[in-house]
This record gives sequence, C-alpha cells and structure tokens, in this order.
Amino acid sequence: MKHVVNILKGIIIGIANAIPGVSGGTMMVILRVFDKLMNILGELSIKKIFENFVFLFTIALGMGIGIVGSASLLDFCFAHFYVQTQFFFIGVIAGSLPLIYKEATKDGKFRPVHIIPFAAGLSLMIVINVIKTYVHSGHIITSLTPASAIYLFVCGALAAAAMILPGLSGSLVMLILGAYDTIIEAVSADNLLERFPLLIPTALGIIIGILGCAKVVSKALEKTRLGLYAAIFGLITGSLYSVFPRETVETVIENGTEVTKVTGANFTFDKSGIAAVIVMLIGAAIPLLFMMADKKENKNA
Repeated sequence: MKHVVNILKGIIIGIANAIPGVSGGTMMVILRVFDKLMNILGELSIKKIFENFVFLFTIALGMGIGIVGSASLLDFCFAHFYVQTQFFFIGVIAGSLPLIYKEATKDGKFRPVHIIPFAAGLSLMIVINVIKTYVHSGHIITSLTPASAIYLFVCGALAAAAMILPGLSGSLVMLILGAYDTIIEAVSADNLLERFPLLIPTALGIIIGILGCAKVVSKALEKTRLGLYAAIFGLITGSLYSVFPRETVETVIENGTEVTKVTGANFTFDKSGIAAVIVMLIGAAIPLLFMMADKKENKNA
C-alpha cells in the first residue's frame, strides 16, 4: 500500500511539473517527500540509492505517468476552463501553507531573522514574473553548434534546479531564458529525429541541475532547516501571483506573416468567476484534508 501511495504522490508531482507556473517542488513539500528526496539525491551514493531504490522508482514512475497522462486533460482544461483551472491550483497552493508551516516548524519556531530568506524568496518570484511579462518567444535553435550546446546545457541546468525548488517552475525559467520554444519544437513529432541532438546537452544540463541543486538543498536542510523553509515560504507565496490567471497578447511571425496570439484569460466576477472561486475552495480543502488525516493518524498511533 505504501508503494501505491508513493506512485500517487509521484503522479501529482508529475502533473504539477507539466503545468507552466506550477511548481513540482511545491507538491513535493505538500506531500512530504521533499526532505527525503533531497537527502537521497544530495548524498548520491550507490549505497543510498540502492537502499531507497523502491522509493525512488515509485516516485519516478508516478511522475512519468503524471506528466504523460495529464497532457490531454490539462490541454482540455486550459482550453475550456482556463480561469477555473488556475484558481484550482491557487487553492491547492494556499491551502498547503498551514501544512508546510507545520512541517517547517516541527523542530523549532520561525524567528525575526527568518524574514530575510522569506523576503529573498518572495522577491525572486516577483522579479521572475516581471521579467516574464516582457519575454516573448525566443529565437528557435534548429542546429547544434558549440555555442548552442553550451547555451542549452545552462538552460537545462537552471530549469532543472528551479523544477525541484518549491515555488519555482522549470518551464517558466526555460521561457525566461528563451529556450522554451526550441525545446518544444525539438520534441514535436515531426522534428524529433531531426532535432534530437539539441536534446542531448539539454538533458545533461537537467541531470546536473537536479543533482547539484539537491546537494545544495540537502546541506541547507542540515545546516539551516528553518532558514531554507522560510525561503520556500517566500517562493510559494510569490508563486500565487504566477498562477493567477491573466490574458497574454503576443505578436509572433508565422510563415513570414505577423500574427497576434492571445493566450489565457482574465478573471471576471461573473458566473465563470464564481465557479472559479468555488473550485479554488475545493482545491484549498484538499491539502487541509491531508493535514487533518495525518493528525488523526498520528493521534491514533
């Protein structure tokens, strides 16, 4: 049963990673696998991996299922219920804050000094979102050169590090760095074989980014757990702004013609908006129910 639960947790993390602006790292914290994953990946010894192989495998399997299986459903939800879908994730994130606070303070309470890492995390999210506002589709790389290989490696490493940090979205970082369109084009069915070489430095960067970030986070958990969680609180609080639905208008060139593309939608307080608020409350209730169930289980133990 424990392994089935881990697969389900992995599915939730995978779904979160598939959504631009939503952080898989946040889901790791909510589902209480963040510390364990960071400690395993941070140490990165064969013995440690072997001892936790089943745990890592079930989480990875769930993530794979979540990413692949959620693609069509998410496309449908964003196409037809964009505002409601975004509000659902706002609810999940907001409702998780008490649970994360409980996890963060199990060994001590926050002190005034922890305002500094909280403010740093919050400021980082604000800066990223301000930059995103002015970022348009970047130049699409079609062939691999030494310069483009280095560029894609760095983009992959930074995006991967963001992917496992609560509050940050790897796809959002990739968009800001201008590599998002290149990667999306490379993995499309028509271009996969032709542009597969572009994915090699990106994949190497992702591996290095995950392992390097996990090492840093693992050390931070040992040295200053409360400081790290204060920064995480700032990142997650700032991510609420990232997820808030808004309409984006962008001018792009398609087949030599300038085209205006409108994506997303703005929140309006009408029937659609009321439905979004109801969905948000449902989303907020989910992590709170997790916390209540965990409290009951600990009480009966």
